[in-house]
Amino acid sequence: MNYQRKIIIALAMLIGLLVTGTAGYLVLERDGGWHLLDAVYMTVITLTTAGHEDLGMSDNGRIFTILLLIGGFGVFTYSVTVATAFLIEGQLQSFFRQQKMIRTVDKLSNHYIICGLGDTGVHVLDEMLKADVDFVGIEFEEERLIHLTDTRNFSYLHGDATDDELLIRAGISRARGLVTCLSRDQDNLFVVISARKLNPHLQIASKAVEDNSPGKLVTAGADEVVLPDHIGGLRLASSILYPHLVEFLENITQNQKETHFAESIIQGNSTLDGISLKTANIQEHTGLVVVAIRDNDGTFLYNPPGDKKIQAGDALLVISNQRQLQILHKLTGDSS
Repeated sequence: MNYQRKIIIALAMLIGLLVTGTAGYLVLERDGGWHLLDAVYMTVITLTTAGHEDLGMSDNGRIFTILLLIGGFGVFTYSVTVATAFLIEGQLQSFFRQQKMIRTVDKLSNHYIICGLGDTGVHVLDEMLKADVDFVGIEFEEERLIHLTDTRNFSYLHGDATDDELLIRAGISRARGLVTCLSRDQDNLFVVISARKLNPHLQIASKAVEDNSPGKLVTAGADEVVLPDHIGGLRLASSILYPHLVEFLENITQNQKETHFAESIIQGNSTLDGISLKTANIQEHTGLVVVAIRDNDGTFLYNPPGDKKIQAGDALLVISNQRQLQILHKLTGDSS
């Protein structure tokens, strides 16, 4: 039996005693001229053990009062027991759940950290779940965190993401990337500065609210800054101007379990380092066509020619399923 049901039962028993006591006094003391208010008054002060005058009560009324007192004491004891167990067990469960979550997070490596699980962060969370990658979410509002954990299964920490100690507890030194989606730009800026200091090699993406904030966030150490309102406007315009293209992109980015956009970064120990795209013969090995290459300097080359020389640090962008991506990762040496 859950606590919600036990609390309802306790309230029902209390209401039942009030009704029973009122009706009992009206019946037993009808010859004494008692009215409804007298019966209600006597029932309330009896159940609360406040002490009272008997209002000329009959012997039958006194016997009924004794039984009502015993019943009231029983209901009071039951209610206190339920409330105490609810508070103590709830706190214990919360404590043990937090300790278990901390142990889980301590085992994470090469994972992602999401700072803020609000209106923007929850979408980042859902994408991480779809991609089936290791990550930990950080959220300050406990009620929101409880709601999210009731509907989703993920690792989390409760607290302020701007606190360096919490970022350290989230394993930032072992993390692969961090996304900060806090509601204020100054908070996102603080997280970016702290994250870059704690892990210089971390990939950092940040949300920005004000139009003048992206430059500051990039200067602070963010690799990518996104203005949700700007992206939303572009999406709305594109859905009118290029509806089929938008449908294609939306389908392929949301369909994480099957064919989707992916990348594989060439490592220094890969056999692909220093050879041409034609010599690499990626299509024969994987069935994939390299849609674009992102060079070390951040330049994108779309539909790269066969004589394009690829090297360590280049990211090969493809449209693949999970099996094809695994084969490509083996060729590039990417451990993602």
